[in-house]
Amino acid sequence: MRFNFLNEPILSVKFADSVMRLSLPALLAAAMRDEIRDLLAVRPHQRQPLHAFLAQLGALALVAAERSDAPVEEAQWATLLRGLTPAWPDDAPWTLVVEDLRKPALLQPPIPEGRIDVLKESEATPDGLDMLVTSKNHDLKAARMTQATPEHWFLALLTLQTMEGFLGAGNYGIARMNGGFASRAMVGAAPAGGLGARLRRDILALAADHDANAAQFAYPAKGGKALLWLEPWDGAAQLQLGKLDPYFIEICRRVRLVAESGRLSARRAGSAKARIAADKTLNGKTGDPWAPYEATKVLTVDGGGFNYRRVAKLLDPCAFSAAPLQKVRREDGARGVTLHFLATARGQGGTDGFHERRIPVPPVAARLLGGGSDALAKAAAEQVEEAGQVRRGALNLALLVLFQNAPDKINFRHVASDAKAAPFLAAFDHAVDRIFFDALFERVEAADDDGRETARRAWLSQLRTLARQQLDASEFATPRSGVRRQFAIAAARDALAAAFFKAFPSMKEAADAGA
Repeated sequence: MRFNFLNEPILSVKFADSVMRLSLPALLAAAMRDEIRDLLAVRPHQRQPLHAFLAQLGALALVAAERSDAPVEEAQWATLLRGLTPAWPDDAPWTLVVEDLRKPALLQPPIPEGRIDVLKESEATPDGLDMLVTSKNHDLKAARMTQATPEHWFLALLTLQTMEGFLGAGNYGIARMNGGFASRAMVGAAPAGGLGARLRRDILALAADHDANAAQFAYPAKGGKALLWLEPWDGAAQLQLGKLDPYFIEICRRVRLVAESGRLSARRAGSAKARIAADKTLNGKTGDPWAPYEATKVLTVDGGGFNYRRVAKLLDPCAFSAAPLQKVRREDGARGVTLHFLATARGQGGTDGFHERRIPVPPVAARLLGGGSDALAKAAAEQVEEAGQVRRGALNLALLVLFQNAPDKINFRHVASDAKAAPFLAAFDHAVDRIFFDALFERVEAADDDGRETARRAWLSQLRTLARQQLDASEFATPRSGVRRQFAIAAARDALAAAFFKAFPSMKEAADAGA
């Protein structure tokens, strides 16, 4: 019972007309042919670590072999992957269970002591090993996966080793995020096609840009440690960040899988130090290929996920440096791309949810993303400001007028009114989020200034409609009786219209002309 991922069919894959299990090289080959429709055992929060693992692994293999093409045959991928681990002709680094504990196993570092009893904690199921903070978010109760396959163990191990944060003394997290309670976000551009098309694109892009990314983030162009589970770890020794390959696949915990009575289980132990010694002032800026970063820190995603305001900021080169694989490339083709955002928002002792968003970007806007222009970022910032003006200056004012029963003077610090207004303002934001990017792309893809102004006015008209819808809905939250109720409703509607037209005089002119 070893489970060698290089020659055993372990990974369950759905094709257009069949389902089968593949080895790791066979999966990579099928992905390069873009034949894969789905990976059946992968849970939502595991999509990010699996894609990153496959892309980094594929790029490392191509760079090591000095190849610029991605093979489409299983045998060639097997040779390339074995080329990353020439010191282990028995495929130990690609095998889930290796009895000789002084050897590496897949995503499991060698134990220098050579004894399993130094790993004192035990896990009977892979969901107990997976990132603990995700289990609540996905309604996955701990230790329920009693009929787990080796594939489930691999995915849990991968998620733990490449995504986990700090969980108390001895349980250190990965280097690729801004602190132990932060998150590892993924922002990337995907070309037309399936998951294989995106993986092939990322592998080739990483391989082509390897030396440039190494120079940018101060890694060695050659000779850096890449598969960190190959290195023995006693829980105290650390690897220096500056001696790693820019695409290093890290591990953060001392774990080994064992086979007992025909079943897999995990043994693990804490560590005295984090596996990677990284300067804390880097704040996670390690050159993660999918991580945008600010001047002082890498992106961290909170419970707000990838709302339109955060995405607009991520598109602004003055606010964030784009992740290497977020940038649109010439090879992505003329059909546009899809921006893909993923993150599990972490906190101290809990989670703020798994967040995923896909935004299809049409061809003209995609060219703006890839051509160094800030036109898209400027248009996005304008729309964020316009939505904010309607939210703060018009809708919020109208709600306060309504909930304060049309007073002579509005109290802008009235706690009860603010509490009543909050859900309607949030609902307005959600509604804006649904239309924001369609409106943005219409604006930037317009042929001339007149077209852009027409698109802008259509956007503002939509904002006004959304605000009015929330004001109408809020009327049901007011008392059903009282002589001033109808007066307050009318006053709130007037306040909304007056504030909107004050903020956007051209819309008033257009409305008057239409009347």
